[in-house]
Amino acid sequence: MHSIKLVLPRCLAVAQSSSLIRSTVHPISKHRLCSIFPGPTRTASAIRTLCSKPPVAGTVSDYAQQNKKEPDEASKVYYGTLTPQIRAVKVFSLATSIGGIVAQPILLEQASKIGGMPMIVAVCGFAGFFTFVTPILLHLVTKRYVTELHYDPAKQQYTATTITFFLQREKTNFKIEDVTVPEVGGLFTTFLVRDKAMFVDPQLFPDPTHYIKIMGYDKPINFKFEEARQTASSENPSKKDR
Repeated sequence: MHSIKLVLPRCLAVAQSSSLIRSTVHPISKHRLCSIFPGPTRTASAIRTLCSKPPVAGTVSDYAQQNKKEPDEASKVYYGTLTPQIRAVKVFSLATSIGGIVAQPILLEQASKIGGMPMIVAVCGFAGFFTFVTPILLHLVTKRYVTELHYDPAKQQYTATTITFFLQREKTNFKIEDVTVPEVGGLFTTFLVRDKAMFVDPQLFPDPTHYIKIMGYDKPINFKFEEARQTASSENPSKKDR
């Protein structure tokens, strides 16, 4: 026991001295190894840079896609809020028309059995109205409604989108010179583009300057004094002759 007590303090002192030597030698050895062999560290840094390049390329491609999308969104200067409702009503009308055409032979057969010719005429008139007349009336009203309006600043050209009879998008390209504003506005008519009536809501323009340009409100007002003078001068000789 006495020998163990003498040996244990010596062992602890040796262990502490060895740990201090390791802690001092370890960073020095690392520094010397890095100075002697700089190649692996450079290759490791090169590998890290290579590994870090693909995410950068991905972010650049995403940024390019965003830049491609931004001009399309910026070119839209008008959107009609009634577009979904108009499309839904026209879909329902066309569906009922197709159903009426399919069911018409069955209705005629049953009408002939029940009431003869007067009943056939009544059924044909009632079914024909909802089958043919209703979709045509809806198209006459909604064909002038502009769903979207885009502007190309490079060409200074507008593109108006409307809905056709069979729910297809019809695009009309025009410039401000092609627009004529009627003195007396008709039903669902805001302006005319080459004798084609179009209807827009002024409150739905995010930038009202486009509506002002289309309607010609930025131009000087023509009071038509010359036309009034010409008409007055043409009327004066006729009065003198009388």
